[in-house]
Amino acid sequence: MITQSIVVGVDGTPESAAAASVGWNLALAADVPCSLAHATDAVGIALAGARDTVRASLEDRVPTSVVDGMVVSTGAPADVLAAVVRETDAALLVLGGKHHSTLGRWLGGSTVQQVVRRVTVPLLVTAGPLRVRPRIMVAVDQSYAARPTIDRAVALARLLGSPLHALHVVDPPPAIAELPRNWSREIIERDVWPHLPLVEHAKVIREGIPFDTIVEEAAAWRADVIVVGSHGKGWVDRLLIGSVTEDLLNNLPCAVLVVPVPKPERTEPIEAHAVAATG
Repeated sequence: MITQSIVVGVDGTPESAAAASVGWNLALAADVPCSLAHATDAVGIALAGARDTVRASLEDRVPTSVVDGMVVSTGAPADVLAAVVRETDAALLVLGGKHHSTLGRWLGGSTVQQVVRRVTVPLLVTAGPLRVRPRIMVAVDQSYAARPTIDRAVALARLLGSPLHALHVVDPPPAIAELPRNWSREIIERDVWPHLPLVEHAKVIREGIPFDTIVEEAAAWRADVIVVGSHGKGWVDRLLIGSVTEDLLNNLPCAVLVVPVPKPERTEPIEAHAVAATG
């Protein structure tokens, strides 16, 4: 899963310090470089003060050499992080999750929400430290993002020696819907499950509201990381119908790994792109 560098966004908070520790440990496991990046509105002498503040928060979390190489840049967090990801050719971006009020998200949005709307690499949002072999659950649907999301989840589980669990949620269609009730279940069982190297009891299909069902299953299975796909929906889609991925990031039942999957230029058979995480 990770063959290039990892970038961690840090801001002096305990949440970002925990994310830095997670990012560093992942980099160690994958034997790749780890870079820290901090965005600030400070300039001049204040810029050095901002660096010192973040440095103090990272004490004993990551090696001094990594902290010494931290990028501190003036600008919006999403812009700075995107630039560092490009410049380092990173394979993964890690951020510490925080809880924000609905009003706060409407007014300016959190860094995580701003970043996930433009990120081009997988984004891991932590909810505190991760155990050495975190329990990983991948939430899948029958869309084109399926295979890339599953591939990332399987690769992460193999990298960390972690147990893996798969969930598909059957979202009950409206009464007026013309689709057969079990159409998504049939597609998952025929075209998705065969691509997962898991025993049958680790592949679960539940019926219910996607967000609620994912959270309930994660709690019941004691997941440490939920892997989901982002379908590349535009702002209007999120404004009108919301996004399961963004709901998970807003509430963080545990760490969430978001796999960005751009919409294909042309429609391909479901067999070619069997699974995608809800997003």
